[in-house]
Amino acid sequence: MSLSVKLETFRKMPKIILVLCMVLTVIPGFLARLDMFYIDDMVWFLLLIPCFIFSYYLGFVGGLFAALTVNIYHLFWFTYEKYLLMAELVNQELSLHVGVAIVTFLCAIGVGLLSEKLTEKQMQLHSLNQKLKHLALYDSLTSLPNRHYFMEKLSKNLHGSQPVSLLFVDLDGFKKVNDTYGHEEGDHILIEVANRLKHCCNDSMFVGRLGGDEFIVLLVGADQETSIDIATEILKKLQMNVHDLKISASIGIALAKPGDTPSSLLKSADTAMYHVKSTGKNAVGA
Repeated sequence: MSLSVKLETFRKMPKIILVLCMVLTVIPGFLARLDMFYIDDMVWFLLLIPCFIFSYYLGFVGGLFAALTVNIYHLFWFTYEKYLLMAELVNQELSLHVGVAIVTFLCAIGVGLLSEKLTEKQMQLHSLNQKLKHLALYDSLTSLPNRHYFMEKLSKNLHGSQPVSLLFVDLDGFKKVNDTYGHEEGDHILIEVANRLKHCCNDSMFVGRLGGDEFIVLLVGADQETSIDIATEILKKLQMNVHDLKISASIGIALAKPGDTPSSLLKSADTAMYHVKSTGKNAVGA
């Protein structure tokens, strides 16, 4: 439960609502002087409304602030009218006004606590939605975009005006690391590869993980020569030693042609990568 009210939240309250709160705070004292409106002092329960409003917008502290403000005004008016002006002080009337004060306090605090709980639940729901969105679009191990997200991104760019190319990255020696040192060590390698690919990225690149030890890089606005240069740079970044074993990569390049679909372009990049694998690995091929 927060014990402070942000000024920005206060400023977001509609101005008409603030004016209404001020009117409903002041008007009971005015109506109390008019017998035609003044029925058994019940008009003072109008003070509940600004308490509810402040509690709704500002939570527990807002409700407490409103309750203090309206009751200071209410009890000051009552004391002034019945005591300072030497009017007869009737116990029943005093009880009613004290009751008004207690009820407004309790209602304001109650609504404030309810508002705090609702806000907390909304934040939890928002956090859960974000987690579900992340699980749907990102790989749980590397936090890179998954195959589904990558294919959506590729599809959008294929309909754009700029040239598109794919780099299909497959690790060399990864299976041996898994077999020798276990899958936990393999997971560490995949996370490290993902981090290195992220560091190679700029605004025109989009990196994803297809699964296993396969990664994919989308290049937007790059011709064949530029794509080869970028792939060669990535190849250098992915040279690693894992104890006594070496990790490298084979990268296949495919440039989009008219009529290409995301699946056909991905298949072309995959074919280029396997051609590199079959001719020696640790190289770039188009």
